[in-house]
Amino acid sequence: MERAWRACRRGFAIATGDTTSVRQGIAALEEMCRRRQVEMPDRLRPAVYRVFVDELLDNARMLALRPQDVVAATVYCGRLTALHDDDFACFADTPWVLKHAAMNYPSDPSGFLHEVLEQVGMLSANAEFASLRDTPWVFLSAAVNNTGDPAAFLRRVMAEVDALARDPEFACFQDTPSAYRAAAVNHPSDPAGFLRGVIEQVEKLRTDPEFACFRDSPSVLRLAATGYRSNPAEFLRGVMRKVKALKDDPEFAVFKDAEWVLRRAVIGHAADPAAFLRGVARQVKLLAKHAEFARLKDSTWLLRAAAINAPADPGAFLREVLQAARRLSDDSEFRCFRHTPWVLRRAAAGYSADPATFLRSVKQQVEALSADPEFACFCDTPSVILAAAAGYPSDPAGYLRRRKAAKLKSRASKRRETP
Repeated sequence: MERAWRACRRGFAIATGDTTSVRQGIAALEEMCRRRQVEMPDRLRPAVYRVFVDELLDNARMLALRPQDVVAATVYCGRLTALHDDDFACFADTPWVLKHAAMNYPSDPSGFLHEVLEQVGMLSANAEFASLRDTPWVFLSAAVNNTGDPAAFLRRVMAEVDALARDPEFACFQDTPSAYRAAAVNHPSDPAGFLRGVIEQVEKLRTDPEFACFRDSPSVLRLAATGYRSNPAEFLRGVMRKVKALKDDPEFAVFKDAEWVLRRAVIGHAADPAAFLRGVARQVKLLAKHAEFARLKDSTWLLRAAAINAPADPGAFLREVLQAARRLSDDSEFRCFRHTPWVLRRAAAGYSADPATFLRSVKQQVEALSADPEFACFCDTPSVILAAAAGYPSDPAGYLRRRKAAKLKSRASKRRETP
């Protein structure tokens, strides 16, 4: 065995730190042959070792893991190219699932992934968990990490999310419920403590001049603080670079006025944001031409939301939104929004779990902002105050201050131009 190892090693540049892992893998391969009573002729041993080492190092590179992490999977399966089959293309943006399969189910990682896909499909189709459908990663986490009873896990998550959402301390996350879910799923021992840390981190990022472009989309700041705690600033810089590249691309000029779509492409479809945007553009065109949705031609944001949030059946998404908006319009509590249906649609599209609570919050915000002397300049344009409350619920005052500053700047510019 030692002679074969020396002969094998001459053909590979094995890093010093990986030598032990490679030798452990070879020992495991020899042990498997012994248990299965497969005799390995001495003359073939160096060649077999070379093939094994090549597969081991290739698997480690492919999954961005250490060789020691894929020893067992390589012994059982050889080269793990099956993990990149079309069946598993949906995991391109969640490589941690492939790593988990290789490390924890080494004898049949592909079989485990098929079970995960089946389980995710069943959970997402279950009406009991409908409120979680806008964050499919929760279903994935349940299927991967809670194989014994993923449904029970989701019930606990929903109960914790409800408790956090009712807590006034965390009201700032009402427009980004994924933060509640991240706390409940990833920090079950102290979800409240996790959210307090997120609030502190978001405030630091919000006041940093480098990230001023995200002040109108605090959900991105929360995502950075929630999912990239070790270095949220670097994550945001990456988003800015990629968004700029897409914005400068003539192919995607149609999205220049919808930076949130570009950000969604960069953040949610990191593997191929350009392909995602092409798909959205195609889908929006089809929806706009559809006779059933002709009245939404001027609501491009809603067509885009349908294409992005329900790519499998955007038409069904729009029907649900319109039906929900109609029900809200018929509710006497929300009669004040009957002449601004976009607010009702925004509630139905973005806050499907509880649109009524969102609308009540908008009403309260409008009243408070209208009574605030700081924003008296908008008393003749109530639509601006409504846009702040409904479109920027996490920081409507900040939005109005920016509008006010732009207004003053425009007036000063006109005065300078007047002879």
